Amino acid sequence: MKNLLSLFLFIIPLQVIHAQQDIKDLYRQLELSLAQRNIASQRKEARIDSIQNLITPEMSAQKLFDHYYTLYQEYLTYRSDSAFFYIDKAEEIASRTNILKQKHLCYISRATVLATTGYFSQALSQLQHIDRASIDSTLLADYYEAYEWVYSVWSEYTDDEYYAPHYRKKEILYNDSLLQVLPPGSNEYYYWTGEYKARTGDQEGAQKAYEKALKGMPVNTRLYACITCGLAFAHSRQGHLQELERYLILSAISDNVCPLKENLSLQELALYIYRQKTQSMEQANRYLQYSMEDATFYNNRLRMLEIARKIPAIFNAYQQENIDAKHHLTAAVIFISALSLLLIASIVFIRRQLRQVNKAQHSLKELNEQLCHLNDELFKTNHTREEYVSLFLDLCASYIDKLNRYQDLVKRKIKAKQADDLLKQNNTKMSEADTKRFFVNFDTAFLTLYPQFITEFNALLRPGEEIYPQKGEILNTELRIFALIRMGIKDSSRIATLMFYSPQTIYNYRTSVRNRARNRDEFEEQVKQLCITLR
Repeated sequence: MKNLLSLFLFIIPLQVIHAQQDIKDLYRQLELSLAQRNIASQRKEARIDSIQNLITPEMSAQKLFDHYYTLYQEYLTYRSDSAFFYIDKAEEIASRTNILKQKHLCYISRATVLATTGYFSQALSQLQHIDRASIDSTLLADYYEAYEWVYSVWSEYTDDEYYAPHYRKKEILYNDSLLQVLPPGSNEYYYWTGEYKARTGDQEGAQKAYEKALKGMPVNTRLYACITCGLAFAHSRQGHLQELERYLILSAISDNVCPLKENLSLQELALYIYRQKTQSMEQANRYLQYSMEDATFYNNRLRMLEIARKIPAIFNAYQQENIDAKHHLTAAVIFISALSLLLIASIVFIRRQLRQVNKAQHSLKELNEQLCHLNDELFKTNHTREEYVSLFLDLCASYIDKLNRYQDLVKRKIKAKQADDLLKQNNTKMSEADTKRFFVNFDTAFLTLYPQFITEFNALLRPGEEIYPQKGEILNTELRIFALIRMGIKDSSRIATLMFYSPQTIYNYRTSVRNRARNRDEFEEQVKQLCITLR
């Protein structure tokens, strides 16, 4: 059951093939179906086995007849020997029960498989056992189709100027009779309309009829294979070679999916490739071999004869292609040998050059080590310088803090009317000029240490939100606050002391600038990494 399910899943994707797919896609689908030929055959045989397992000795004659006839239908386009075997079995039941309709059905069926295997006069003899006036109306379509098939394959087999035209006239006559008994508007009706128009010379009308027949037809049916094959020939007779190729591929895919061992499309596709695509002789030869395998498996003399006529030309072309390929391969070997000698000479030259490069790399390595040493020394110097500047700023902050405390002391003494005590204290109040001078010195020293600070700082802000000093300024308040943060002073109280502002004011400035940053959460950490001296 599991194997049957996997086989079923393989078939499903092929049922959604569309006629308008790209030719390359269709060839890929065809190659897939050919690669899975054995799986499709296993699926077919598993279905046949399941029908055979239904047959029991105590089964009624009618059910037994039905099962034998179903097995005949399964083998009709798959294996002729088995088809003969089961129609014999069905005919034994019909003879025993003496049911005329069953007898007629057996004659029709035997005639069909006889004609398929090349026994044309014997096929006609079977059909002549049937009295046209006594045949059941439900068998008329099968009756006319069998006659049409006999004369169709007989004309193909003879393929001469004497007998073949007579057989083709009979073929057209029975085709017309078949159209009279088929339900109008059915897929079968449109298909046989296409066949009739094609045989009477109306190729455009045939094409339209085939296209109607193809609507809604699943790919895993014999009728789909027949319709697409008919479409291919209708397009061919109109000179539409690309459409000929397209529908031959679709028909060949259907043949392999069903699978149908009695088929025509793959050998016709091989012939098309041979004529139109001379660079693909291997593909044409392979397709023809598949066709011969199917014809031999089925025991179809007509198809084997057709293939035998086509094999020499395609095989010779394929053989010539192989000879040309061998010549090209020989030339390629000679060319590659010459390249190999050139490669050996190049390797010797490159090895010499590598020795010189190694010497140069050794010298460069020594120079690089010296440069790294000097860079390390420079890094250490810069680090020491930063430490000194930070220390200087801490001292300044402490001094400013002292001044503020002294100012508070003065206020208290005055309020307490202790002015005499103030005379004993030194006046340490920092003037506005001193404050400005302090900022100028700080700004100058900081930008000397970090000349790219303003540029790198603004790169952290959103476009249009950049901060620059006004004319006459070195740094403004915002830049100065974040310069102190870059120096490692991140406490707002300490910054407020250095800037002569309240901690709240400093906090407001920091918040305002942070809101303008590209990455608000990591902004101050990014500021600390600005202007890093690289090793």
